Amino acid sequence: MQEFDKWLARVLLLNSALALGVCLGLLGEPLAGSALYWVFGAALLGFLSAVLSLKRWRAGLWGGGLYYALQLASYYPADGSWQFSVKAGVSIGLVLQFPSGVLVLNMVALALLAATCVVLARQRRRVIRTS
Repeated sequence: MQEFDKWLARVLLLNSALALGVCLGLLGEPLAGSALYWVFGAALLGFLSAVLSLKRWRAGLWGGGLYYALQLASYYPADGSWQFSVKAGVSIGLVLQFPSGVLVLNMVALALLAATCVVLARQRRRVIRTS
């Protein structure tokens, strides 16, 4: 299963590279304001986590999990008040409309978060068996 771990780290690296491209205005419209800082921070987290994951460090997997958790849900209120959205990488969303706003669940981030959790659990079982 080490090939799956490497594949997961490479996908994380690709996602974070796409997010950096968005931050720099190379892909789509350039971001402005606080959205730029959130996406840039998430992109750096994803990039560093991918590098650590490729070096087989557990901290890389934890960082990757945090990277995908940040992208898991976006909320856009109907009244224009505070909203939350970090779109850093590939996104295919499930849109849920409520009277108070719109909630978008990123299904790609959910699948990759689940895969990261499986790899973390498998590594934990391996550590428990060897001790």
